[in-house]
Amino acid sequence: MRRLFRTLMASGLAVMIIAAGCSQKENRPVQMRHTGIPVTVSSLRTGKMVSYLELSATSAFLFKAAVRSPSTGYIDNILVSQGDAVEKNKLLFSIRTREAAAIINDSLNTMAFTGIVDVKAATSGLITSIEHPKGDYVAEGDQLCQIAITESFVFILDVPFEMSQMIRLLTPCEIVLPDNQAVKGTIERRFPSMAANSQTERFTVKLAENRRLPENLTAKIRIVKESVSSAASLPKSCILSDETMQELWVMKLVSDSVAVKFPVTTGITEGDYVQITKPSFSSSDLFLTSGNYGLADTVYVRVLNNTHNEK
Repeated sequence: MRRLFRTLMASGLAVMIIAAGCSQKENRPVQMRHTGIPVTVSSLRTGKMVSYLELSATSAFLFKAAVRSPSTGYIDNILVSQGDAVEKNKLLFSIRTREAAAIINDSLNTMAFTGIVDVKAATSGLITSIEHPKGDYVAEGDQLCQIAITESFVFILDVPFEMSQMIRLLTPCEIVLPDNQAVKGTIERRFPSMAANSQTERFTVKLAENRRLPENLTAKIRIVKESVSSAASLPKSCILSDETMQELWVMKLVSDSVAVKFPVTTGITEGDYVQITKPSFSSSDLFLTSGNYGLADTVYVRVLNNTHNEK
């Protein structure tokens, strides 16, 4: 009986020791491990920023001279082609008069009357059109060709009326051609009337240098709208907003693995960068550029890129 009692006591003591050990194990604090969201970061860029107004324009010759036939007859010879550059007094056409054409094969014509009338250029320029082929019959006063005055070459800029107050005469601008070449220009004149169909006001933009460009070429006129000499800016991908675009913010790294939401006020935009006017950030601050959409105000992150923009 005593032996049985001792055995039960020993078993009970063992159970109590094991239970105490389990209880202590359960009461130990558990270390939480956070899985960071993979992100990339960028730093502030500081420098001059310029905001541009870009509008479409079309090239044109403002002045063209019409070359007309001085007499009735047949075009005997054409000495120019469309697109040729001609100087003043250059021979353009030869016209055989109707009377000369009637007696040229007459055997009784002993006077060797040719009846050839030369037509010369009254001004220098480019031949933009030739209206009649060789041998064609023309009446006196018929147009033979057109000469575009090269000095009158401009780009016609169409500006919506509500934006016309932003255009200033004699303002420098850039003419961006379809191949992305930029040519310097100046806003020279304002047309006295509006375009009736589009209700746009028209301006002429003169090239700063002579360029052989075709008529009806569409280009973009880039005009400086605003300029900041020293602006702090971030890539567009850093800027987040609500659905109404009323609230803007960025996600800034406050430690190696924590990003916090910071409301911001933006200024001008240049290319892929947006000026940050408020608040003032440090040049060493880092901001999320990807993986930043739909995050909470404070979030654990894991930075993927080891390098960022040069300051």
